[in-house]
Amino acid sequence: MDFSSYSNVIVIGFLVWVAMAPKSKSNNFGEWFLAYMAALMFSLIGSSEIMMIKPNAFFFSIGGALAFFYVVARSVITVQIKK
Repeated sequence: MDFSSYSNVIVIGFLVWVAMAPKSKSNNFGEWFLAYMAALMFSLIGSSEIMMIKPNAFFFSIGGALAFFYVVARSVITVQIKK
């Protein structure tokens, strides 16, 4: 499998999963993040079963995994400037 031919699917998957990510300022961030993580896990499991038939779904989920790491890094790393 050539990753470069599916790079556009990975980017679209990343953008969609980042748009679906819960906002860290919400009151129920923990519950929403758990639902987000479970949905991504089920998406990865389901798309790995059909990877040989339709690899677009798998690479879309790979973009989702990258989005998950981005969301985790965004919520953990904070930059503060003290005066």
